[in-house]
Amino acid sequence: MKCIRRIRQLSCLAAVLVMIAGCSLAETEIRVEDRGLDLSDEISIHYPAVTGLADAELEEQINDRIQQDNGIRDYLARAAQLISGGSLKTEWAGGITDGDLFICTVSAEGALETTRSTQVLTASNIDLRDGHEIRLDELFTDEAAAREMIESYLENEVAPELSAHLQNSEVTPIPEAFVIEATGLRLLYPVKQLSTLSDRAGDIRIGWYRLREVLDLSEDGILSRRGVNEMIDLMPESAEKLKGTTAEGRLPGIPAAIGDSMQELTDRYHLLTDPDGYEGGRMFALEGGMFRKTYLLTDDLGAGWENSTVQGIRMDEGCAYGLCVGETLRDEWLSVLCEPDSEAEISEEKAEANRIVPGKCDYYNYGDYRLQLYSDEGGTLVSIVVSE
Repeated sequence: MKCIRRIRQLSCLAAVLVMIAGCSLAETEIRVEDRGLDLSDEISIHYPAVTGLADAELEEQINDRIQQDNGIRDYLARAAQLISGGSLKTEWAGGITDGDLFICTVSAEGALETTRSTQVLTASNIDLRDGHEIRLDELFTDEAAAREMIESYLENEVAPELSAHLQNSEVTPIPEAFVIEATGLRLLYPVKQLSTLSDRAGDIRIGWYRLREVLDLSEDGILSRRGVNEMIDLMPESAEKLKGTTAEGRLPGIPAAIGDSMQELTDRYHLLTDPDGYEGGRMFALEGGMFRKTYLLTDDLGAGWENSTVQGIRMDEGCAYGLCVGETLRDEWLSVLCEPDSEAEISEEKAEANRIVPGKCDYYNYGDYRLQLYSDEGGTLVSIVVSE
């Protein structure tokens, strides 16, 4: 009896310890902090750091990796050399995803190595479960086939779009730095290989749906943990996702929202081309892979764009919760989103006035904003728009 009582006591103690350990883990808040220093208005080094991991050694390993990936120690050393004169600034974007991944980009600009100003884009894609740097081959079922597909897309689809005025315009070979975004694979190029019209480092985003055939979408794979499945496949849950992002005045992967200042956006991302006119306003194309074939819609600029705000976002390339431009059929989104609140035929005259192709537009009202889905005469999605 004493033995049985002792076993029960140990079992209860073990259960309590498990509960305490569970509570500690649940209460642990893993977050990302901004770290760095500001030596002057022209010298500012900022970078991310992960904190709150239960494993202190793993946390240190991850933060060392972040600094190594993004050249932070070199920039800090360089900043000390520039105190007497010169400019060097770094800024970062990103954070922790739902799938226990840490993903960020770091932009460094200024006198990074010599007195000549330049820009470098770097990234970190880290699995927080074990701290390892995610390799490109982990994203695909066949890396060789994936690289061939990526290079073909870059050379046949992207290269012909590039301006003839670029100082550097080589889209291949595939650069080493990349970002695993929810909507696509974003490639970060050395400025000497691909630059923008404003002489900044170039980047190109390829929508995951363009690489569908070679993606590793296994249940616990990196891309599934990143949420790629829900971005490229229409599912019953897609309707709520689209409703939510539309109600916020946004589209996935586009760093702009309805109501944002056009002046601030153009200052940050720079104009790709002069604003083009469309029926009722102007279309802004900005530099950078995140804005490829994406247009910010505003008024007719009668008061100048410094006083204008984003009134709509139009995406002619990319995907949004199962809506894939150039791929999804109208019947497919009707089966998930149901009948639109209204619809309109887009005649040739209407299409020309709005810089689009003839076909049909379906309108869905979500909150204060509207989701517009344009299909061509064959019923294929050609443009996704969120508007006031």
